[in-house]
Amino acid sequence: MTATGIQAGSEELVPGPDSAYDLVICHDDRIVFHDHYPSPAFRLRMCAQLLTASDVVPGAIDASAANEVHELYQSSSGQWESAPDSVVNAIAKLCRRWGVQVYVSTTRKKTEAPAELYSVITEYGPGQTVAEHFTSREARRASLIERADIFFSTRGSIPERVLADEQRLAALVGAFLMPATVLLTEAVLDDADGHYKPSGRPLPIL
Repeated sequence: MTATGIQAGSEELVPGPDSAYDLVICHDDRIVFHDHYPSPAFRLRMCAQLLTASDVVPGAIDASAANEVHELYQSSSGQWESAPDSVVNAIAKLCRRWGVQVYVSTTRKKTEAPAELYSVITEYGPGQTVAEHFTSREARRASLIERADIFFSTRGSIPERVLADEQRLAALVGAFLMPATVLLTEAVLDDADGHYKPSGRPLPIL
């Protein structure tokens, strides 16, 4: 399974026809589900439904675990509309106990191709690749921080020396996702043919 998307820059995203809200569920170091939804609240509802009333991860989440997810979801009803991503993060932390990883990202659809793309390529295994594309290095860094932060019990626990270095941030994400491989790449738009060309050699983050 391959998933791609162009992430927005630093502007705030609001639900609308120009935004897509992605949900990725992994188990046993592979992607078992990936789709996108029209709003964060809808994504939350689908996340809870997939983990409690589907066979997406039947070997990992049994009836007892599904009940825990359901209770957490119901107890957070006050945040379903106001802070749905906070509920997803809480569910994701709970699911890590059973070897299930839940990831979210927000993609802004653009009518005009950006001049440069800053990408994060995560290879979970053969044919299991997620490519996230950003319009600025700052936006890519913010996404890496968000991905790494979810693995800590308290947000804001990433060491300063890691926060200051994009390569170290990517390495931290890769360490949490082992044996997955994380690549950072950059590309520029060739106006002659409308295709993106690598602006440098992609380096694996080990």
